[in-house]
Amino acid sequence: MMLQTECNDKPDSTTSTTHQLARDQFEAAAQQYANSAPHQHSDSLDIVRKWVAGNRYETALDIATGPGFTAFAIAPYCNTVIASDISEAMLDQVKVGATQRLLANIETEFADATALPFPDAAFALVTCRTAPHHFNDIPAFINEAARTLTPGGTFILVDTTTVDDPEPRKWHHEVELARDPSHARSITPDEWTNALQRARFTVADSALTRVNMTFRDWVTRSNTPEHVVRALEQDFANATRKTRKLFDIAPTDNAADVSFSWPVFAAMARKPA
Repeated sequence: MMLQTECNDKPDSTTSTTHQLARDQFEAAAQQYANSAPHQHSDSLDIVRKWVAGNRYETALDIATGPGFTAFAIAPYCNTVIASDISEAMLDQVKVGATQRLLANIETEFADATALPFPDAAFALVTCRTAPHHFNDIPAFINEAARTLTPGGTFILVDTTTVDDPEPRKWHHEVELARDPSHARSITPDEWTNALQRARFTVADSALTRVNMTFRDWVTRSNTPEHVVRALEQDFANATRKTRKLFDIAPTDNAADVSFSWPVFAAMARKPA
């Protein structure tokens, strides 16, 4: 089933610099993200599965799908899933992954998370996982999720979050931005909850978890330039004791590597009926 969109045109030359950075970043790194263990095997994906299990959705939208892992996870519970992204290379990875998994109910659509080309009330379920920290307009994103949901529909949001303490929060933002210039901002769980409530969503459930990573895999996945990698190595080595504790920075068996984790916030919200 092909969902009729309002507009299939790609953004023109007025597209924001932030969007262009994100598109360029993920066009170049699509294959790496398709092979990324933290993206396809994580507690947050299990949380999404738990929240959708036991229900059946006619149509669902996965915003900023990347290589499609969230779309694949919700597909067994949906008649049709639209996997949307601003990167055509990522959408190509979705098609490959869906074919490999024998998922015939996934369609792809080029779409900006803050200006979705879909009609009002088109989806019973909208999801977005591990992407909003790249968005430059969180209220617009949430409002678009609300607009495209049916009354009483479900919105599942998952993203890396951050801490309230200013010093480690600043460190976290700076290393994320250095590693990937398309990073915009990680916001706290309270900020997410407030933003959802301002859009008239009711938060039915929420969870805090973590995503575990290693430094080498993290910078390789994003094609971070070598001179930036060297600077980031120093940032991790010089992190304060508080920062090291909050982000689980620790040595690994490989002397040239370290492990760490980012906190992750997940919320299941409902649009008013």
